[in-house]
Amino acid sequence: MNNKKTTIKALVFGSMAAIVMIFAFAACNPEDTDFGRDLTDPSAWYNGTLCDTLSIEAYTCREDSMTTSNYLNGVIGVLQNNVFGKTEAAMYTQAALSTTGGISFERDVVDSIVVSLAITDFFSTDVKDSNYVYTARMRVIPLADPMYPDSTYYACSDVQCLRMIFFDSVLRISKKDTVVRMKLNSSAMSIFQNRSYVDNEDFQTALRGFKITLEPEGADADNMMMYINYAAATTGLTVHFHSDNDTLPLKYSFVFSGTSAAHFNSYRHTYTTAPLSVFQTNVNDSVAGESKLYLQPLGGTFVKMRFPTLKQWSAQHPNAVIHHAQLIFPVDDATTAVGETSVRLISYRYQNNGTVALIPDMMDALLSEGFDGRYDAAKKQYRMRVSRQIQQTIVGGTNGDMAIYIDARRISAKQVLLCGTDKTMPKHVKLEIIYSETK
Repeated sequence: MNNKKTTIKALVFGSMAAIVMIFAFAACNPEDTDFGRDLTDPSAWYNGTLCDTLSIEAYTCREDSMTTSNYLNGVIGVLQNNVFGKTEAAMYTQAALSTTGGISFERDVVDSIVVSLAITDFFSTDVKDSNYVYTARMRVIPLADPMYPDSTYYACSDVQCLRMIFFDSVLRISKKDTVVRMKLNSSAMSIFQNRSYVDNEDFQTALRGFKITLEPEGADADNMMMYINYAAATTGLTVHFHSDNDTLPLKYSFVFSGTSAAHFNSYRHTYTTAPLSVFQTNVNDSVAGESKLYLQPLGGTFVKMRFPTLKQWSAQHPNAVIHHAQLIFPVDDATTAVGETSVRLISYRYQNNGTVALIPDMMDALLSEGFDGRYDAAKKQYRMRVSRQIQQTIVGGTNGDMAIYIDARRISAKQVLLCGTDKTMPKHVKLEIIYSETK
């Protein structure tokens, strides 16, 4: 294998003085313990030999069992492009009493029933002006089957709906909006008018929950996702009413979160373009990644990778001490077709029992920024520190299978198209190891 010497920027004589000053500064200012950390490149801390020719095998795989129940945030909308196909996102939620005990509207006149969703952000493949106004059809559909707060729901889960619709209308939603409100039609009135409920369970027997969808239309067709916050004060169902003896308007709010209200997001992917079309026909559950690797959130795809020549390299260098190892993931030039790329990638390792756990370097990231994983817009690539993962793989004598995911993949629509593993391509996934030989 082609190894080459690499030179470090050693922090020795002059740096010792700087270190002393840093400790002195820290003694007076305990909050600044990370001072100067971002001024150095971790890959330049050690003298040693650089190896960047190890082979990598990688595959794009479907993620078919991602849980989405009871998370704080969710996504609704439709997104389609020529790279990843079509993604449809819907939310299912119960409404729960916001107070203890029961609720009664028997002596009141119900004026209106409104479902509101707190908006945290939007996503589309093209950049929208801050004043842009989307056009989208939103629907609120009552559920036929119950939901349970202690049950686990997945990205592929569904709940049967009734054959009626409480809200179906085209709305204009500004990028500056923080709440979208939907006034339910008369079909929902019978649940509240002249009705009383002794407790939350009684109420949820009458109203089992909603399915809420968003379908962008016109110039925004198939190109808009809206991020919502289930737990926000402005998310929920509000009944506006007044008393027979008093016209003063009153209201009561039901919530979509908490221990009494189950909610989850459902995501559907339609793959119509090669090579991911094999997922649509169930021909295969993975796609080889020599040319491209596809990372799709919302229960879409992840990348599984291994290092088939690492064991051989270790045998050739039995006394090697790994000082630093990192994975470089260049972004494919065609990624502009999928819009803004994800902020960060994360990595898991496969354990002997088949489960996955965060790689040890990422666990370190809880204490430092060494793992990285963030997108470098200038270099158009992601970088991950995997020093401990590679060292433990060598010691364990395994191929070090890893899984790469988009960070926040349950609540973000940002997709990533990466270059593949073929070393003959100008840009490809690369493992770089800096090591030295002990005697």
